[in-house]
Amino acid sequence: MNLLTPSRRLASWIDRRRRAILIASAVTFVVGAALASRLPVRGDFANLLPPDAQSVQDLKALEGRARAFGTVMVVIEADDPALRARAADVMKRKLQALPAGLVAQVTWDDADARRFAWQNRFLYASIDDLVDARDALREHIRAAKLKGNPLYVDLEDEPDRDPAPDERTRRLRDKIADAERAKDAPSALVSKDGRVQLVLVRTPFAAAEVSQGSALVAELDAAATEARRVAPGAAVGLTGDVITTMHEHRSILEGMVLATVLTVVVVGAGLLLYYRTAIGVLCLLWALAVSAVATFAFTWAAIGHLNLATAFFSSIIVGNGINFGLILLARYGEERRHGRRGVDALAQSIGGTAAGTLTAALTAAVAYGSLVVTQFRGFRHFGIMGGVGILLCWVGAYTVLPAALAVWERRGRLSPGREPAIGRFLVRLVPLRGATTLAAGLALAVGAGAAAISYVASRPFEVDVRKLRSENAAIAEARRWQTTADRAFGVGISGGFVIAVPDRAQARRVVDRLREVDAGKPEAERMFQRVTSLDDLLPADQERKLGVLADIRSLLDRNADKLDDADREDATRLRPPDDLRPLGDADVPEALAWPFTERDGTRGRLVLANIGDRFDQWNADDLVAFAAAVRELDLGPDVLLGGSLFVFADVLASMEVDLPVATLCALLGSVLVVAMMFGVRRHGVITLVCCVAGTTLMLAVASLIGLRVHFLDFIALPITVGIGIDYAANIVARERQEGSGGARRAVATAGGAVALCSFTTIVGYASLLLSQNRGIRSFGLAAIIGEATCLAAALVLAPGMLIALGRRVRRSRQPDEDGRRLTM
Repeated sequence: MNLLTPSRRLASWIDRRRRAILIASAVTFVVGAALASRLPVRGDFANLLPPDAQSVQDLKALEGRARAFGTVMVVIEADDPALRARAADVMKRKLQALPAGLVAQVTWDDADARRFAWQNRFLYASIDDLVDARDALREHIRAAKLKGNPLYVDLEDEPDRDPAPDERTRRLRDKIADAERAKDAPSALVSKDGRVQLVLVRTPFAAAEVSQGSALVAELDAAATEARRVAPGAAVGLTGDVITTMHEHRSILEGMVLATVLTVVVVGAGLLLYYRTAIGVLCLLWALAVSAVATFAFTWAAIGHLNLATAFFSSIIVGNGINFGLILLARYGEERRHGRRGVDALAQSIGGTAAGTLTAALTAAVAYGSLVVTQFRGFRHFGIMGGVGILLCWVGAYTVLPAALAVWERRGRLSPGREPAIGRFLVRLVPLRGATTLAAGLALAVGAGAAAISYVASRPFEVDVRKLRSENAAIAEARRWQTTADRAFGVGISGGFVIAVPDRAQARRVVDRLREVDAGKPEAERMFQRVTSLDDLLPADQERKLGVLADIRSLLDRNADKLDDADREDATRLRPPDDLRPLGDADVPEALAWPFTERDGTRGRLVLANIGDRFDQWNADDLVAFAAAVRELDLGPDVLLGGSLFVFADVLASMEVDLPVATLCALLGSVLVVAMMFGVRRHGVITLVCCVAGTTLMLAVASLIGLRVHFLDFIALPITVGIGIDYAANIVARERQEGSGGARRAVATAGGAVALCSFTTIVGYASLLLSQNRGIRSFGLAAIIGEATCLAAALVLAPGMLIALGRRVRRSRQPDEDGRRLTM
């Protein structure tokens, strides 16, 4: 009676306030749903690391300096160059009509570069050509003077000269003529074979702005459709960071919705088959829905967004958070079938299940909470959401669910249902001989432990970055067009990373340092494929060139009367202007300087670089090695390295440190919870042994099937620790209520509900297998393995140990009991 006193008080309180509780739950659901609907999904890797990570700090500092923009590459391909050009003309006309809010700049050709080069042609001529021109001009004037005055004597020292001054002059004249023709005939971005043409679209927003990106892509898709119609046989495709980000975002959202809907439908069907009471199942689902929505409302208030790790939390919370309500509803049906009604049935159900489910909830909260100690901001968020969400689900199961049951029972609409047959089946799995189970379990544990140690020691991390991305027809199409562009124009025409320096002079030193690394190396061994800065757009050796140009101008001005009419006309056209001056950063047209221009208009402090062929951009180990190599170059104080590859490298590097720390925290926290709820005797020890067995066996199975671990799978191991205690705790708690020797009865009664708990959780994880993101699918598989091993430990190992240890306890007590009988 003492055990049921608190539960009777709670049951009476809920029964009296049942309508108020349901009204409050409805308000919570409506308000929570409104807040949860405002949660954005951020799919970039930067949201997985904490703000104090170096790569994230650099990226944020860069975002404050560099202008945010995205890139779309329009790739036009055709065997017939005329057809390709016709399709390109359509795209050009359509793009010119797009609003400024969607397009900041479109690059069709090199017209801007050619015009700028022509306007400053004297400074862009090579110093050798200018010196040749000056020397040739001197000789030409000397020859003209000799021809006009046979008595002319040249008093200057005669240096060694090219014997063909007219050839040098002609060569310079031809170069200038070519440059003049080129300024009016820009070259489109066409591959050498003429089959592929490229149009680069720069957006005024970052690639992560999915809503604006979607609007732009819709316009580009319509333009591409029109181009294909006008030029049948020409193929038009879209790629670039705006395209891939949009498709990744859509795949995550679509997968999240599909996983949630599928989980609810399949779980609901399973519950109906198990409980055979539609109203009871609806009450359970309502309590779960309120708790889940409240969790996402909390997430909106505390975090503000979802990321790659938390986007699929809805299906996980549905599959895992429902467990407490499942256990309570199963016990409630059992009490109703035994003839109890109203408060009595609720009190018995609450009192009989609270200890086991609370232990499970606390250990699950600890398992989720262990992720808070990691460096991953995304995993911290997952830990916060999981810890809070699982506790809210427990509270909902013991407030909203009993209130709903009380309302429907008073109306006479709630059937207790039939006793599930699965309990009788599960009892057959319980070993009759506990000692045999212990021996077999020990042998299995040794084998599984060895396999688990070998698996962890083999560093089973996934290194293929492509397997962390989504996979669908649209993404495959974008990747195909990216490959086409790379083959036609070279890998790295887009992408790369940014280096920001504090001052203009340091930019030159950084570029020199980066180029020095690859000096004299073949292309396949270079660390950087390309390093560019604003200096690459400005003429080199300007001061020397200006001196030579001044000499040329002086020679022409002083000796113009010595030249014949044809030479004088040619000299006038080639005469350097009087106002020539060194070109500076501000002279470069915006169309060329924008990659090196900051938000405040400052130019020249940004350097662009692309990873070289020495590193595989799709290999995680290569990315980590490249990031480390760049950081070891010691580019100077306050130099910022910005790019997703540095963020991703930090994610991978910290994963190896965080995994054992989080798992250890989950295990230690679970030990404390079990010790607090069950003590450190038989029931507590068995619960912990089942946890370790389930987790170890999970690793052994992962090793057996060759499962590779990535940063999303990382979550599965600490969660499995919580699950391993969840199921065993409910079996052990029921056996303790039944008394020593009640292991089989515990399985017959609570075992079915535990199996149902596992079923709902597996459904939640299995829904992730339908995700288009391969990383999320892998996580779902890892979690399913953990579910299966923990369930096996709870339904086979736990009762076997209870039987074996229970017999030892009874034998140890027998002499005392006999002695007391004799004394009496």
